[in-house]
Amino acid sequence: MKCSVEKELLLTHLQRVCNVVSRKAALPILSMIHVKAEKDSLILRTTNLEIELESTLKANVEETGTTTIPAKSLLALVSKLNGTEVSFHSNKKFQNTIQCGNAEFKLLGLDPKDFPEVFPFENKWKITLEQKLLSRMIDSVAFAVSIDDSRKTLQGILLSVKDGVLTAVSTDGKRLALVETQIEDNTANGDIIVPLRTALEIRRQLGKEGVVELGIDDKTIRVQIENTVMLSKLIEGIYPNFRQIIPSNFQKEVELPRNAVQQALELVAVPQTEVADGVKLTLHRNKLELYTQNSSIGEGRDVVDINYGYEDEISLVFNTAFLLDPFRYTDKENFRMKIIDPTSPVALEDGTGFLYVVMPLRKK
Repeated sequence: MKCSVEKELLLTHLQRVCNVVSRKAALPILSMIHVKAEKDSLILRTTNLEIELESTLKANVEETGTTTIPAKSLLALVSKLNGTEVSFHSNKKFQNTIQCGNAEFKLLGLDPKDFPEVFPFENKWKITLEQKLLSRMIDSVAFAVSIDDSRKTLQGILLSVKDGVLTAVSTDGKRLALVETQIEDNTANGDIIVPLRTALEIRRQLGKEGVVELGIDDKTIRVQIENTVMLSKLIEGIYPNFRQIIPSNFQKEVELPRNAVQQALELVAVPQTEVADGVKLTLHRNKLELYTQNSSIGEGRDVVDINYGYEDEISLVFNTAFLLDPFRYTDKENFRMKIIDPTSPVALEDGTGFLYVVMPLRKK
């Protein structure tokens, strides 16, 4: 194999595919990047056996061929090279010579025949979205994914398509995050569970412009963003009926200014030492009082002006981190909080299809 590519273009594509590679991979071949030169293209492929990434870039190919190169070393090397063009030459023993400017390096590869084959995939249905929309949807729910190993189906994000509506859902059993959006293709229909790591890798790949195409089969999701393709295994199983968790008999609604409440929450959390510590919210006439207490450090209190028009006050206690999360992942000015009573689930909505349901703690 012998070819040359533009250095900055190569660096961009390496950054896209190298994130899934571990320096301490279970198999030596998994620490490699599979490099294939054909016609006028260089194809880079990496995998950790759960996620596979492939990116294609333009190249000046003198000799077609395939090799493998240590992925992290190649990325680190290219990021530091001085020059505008990088040339590759690989011999029959997969010894790779890399040149750029006056610099020359040799990186030892392994036989590409030992590199895992491309994930099998047969497209069942697909949807196309704006990249920034999918980014927002992942941000809106990823924080509520369960880390409990005993509940495998909750360790991912549910993507559900029905009647032209795409719904993304996550829950850890104590809270639920949901976001919905209309999609143009109303022929797609079904549910899949995307592993959290896959969802976060998709999020990392997404830009602010352009579209992303999601292809689905029974066990795999295929994500295409321009000339980069990701394939990932899905979580098998049936996701709980999340709609049963969402209350419908709310008694009170109040609008909360997001920035002011977020700042107050972060402020009163200072005396706390544990993420599970509680914050007490008391809604008075047109005021929201926030209070925290820690027996070994002290206490904190702050007040935010709100439009609370009910005569009776109500107090609720929440896990501080759980209550803060949705405030950090939306750019809307206001949240609408819906309340039944101090012991029932509370809902937060931002008016863009986002819904967050969280259980209060016992009063303290």
